Parts: sequence; structure tokens; C-alpha cells
Amino acid sequence: MKATDIIIALRKQLENPVGRHLYGVLGSYSALSTFSRALEEARFADGTPFPMPLSVNAGIINSFSDDQFREIVTNEARLPDPTRTSVRMAFEAFLSDSIRQSPLLILNDLELLFAYNIDLSLLRVLSTDQKRIVLLLPGKRSGKRIVMYPNVEGEYQIPQGIIAEHHLWEVTE
Repeated sequence: MKATDIIIALRKQLENPVGRHLYGVLGSYSALSTFSRALEEARFADGTPFPMPLSVNAGIINSFSDDQFREIVTNEARLPDPTRTSVRMAFEAFLSDSIRQSPLLILNDLELLFAYNIDLSLLRVLSTDQKRIVLLLPGKRSGKRIVMYPNVEGEYQIPQGIIAEHHLWEVTE
């Protein structure tokens, strides 16, 4: 779909006052970048602009002090579980703080979540009724699956059922 068509469909979905409000836009990095620029120019019916996308990677990394970050990097190979736990907790804090500050989040740069195999169900739990989350996902559909980073060795997927089929669009370049 073209960016403008996705924005129109997204605006319509966001008008629903209740229900599950987790949305996803799939595409290549360049297509998502183009989509982000179109989203910056988009407005809601009342003239309110869409919020700027937030980088999940930056939110996680910025939650650590320099000393904490140095310690995590130093110990990561030896102690992967504590590193994963630190990343998960930083993600949970970032997401909770962000959703309290704004009823609509647009999130990009989710690579750390996949690299550390962080459970994405918190996104689904927090995106209800007056809280809405839009994910900009570098990936594509493959049958009923959402395959992330299709040109990267290994396979990363969005778990089925996290994002409803009618809340998911694939942007074309």
C-alpha cells in the first residue's frame, strides 16, 4: 500500500474509542523512512499532528548510565541472561514511561528487542482503549507470518496474534 493509504486506514482505526490498539507498518528500511516522513506531515481530523516516532533502541540504551552500559557490554558474552534481563527491564520502563506521557506512540528501531529475544506481549497489553501503539517494522509478510529483517541471517518473527491482521499494513516504496 502507499503511505497515504496506510495513514488514512490508520487514522480510521485510531478513531475507535475502545479495543486493542496495536498497529504495525511493514516495509524495507527505506520504505519505512519514506512512510515516517509522510506521517510527519499527516494530521488528524482536528488538525493535531501525528507524534514523531520514538527509537526503542535509543530508549533502552539511554536508560543505562555510562558505567552500567560499560558493565553490561563487558559481561555480555560471559553472562547473557543478566544482559537480557537488563535490556528487558529497560524496555519495559521505556515503554511504560512513554505511554504515560502520550496516548499514541509510534515506535521504530526495535532491533535490540529481537537481538535479545525480548517478549513483545507488553506492547499488546499496554495498547488498549485510550492507549495506542504503532510499530514501524522492517519486515514482510510470509504467509501468515511476519518475518523481520528478511535479508539478515537467522529468522526473527513477530509472534502470531500480537498484531491483528486488520491492524497491519505493508508499505510499498
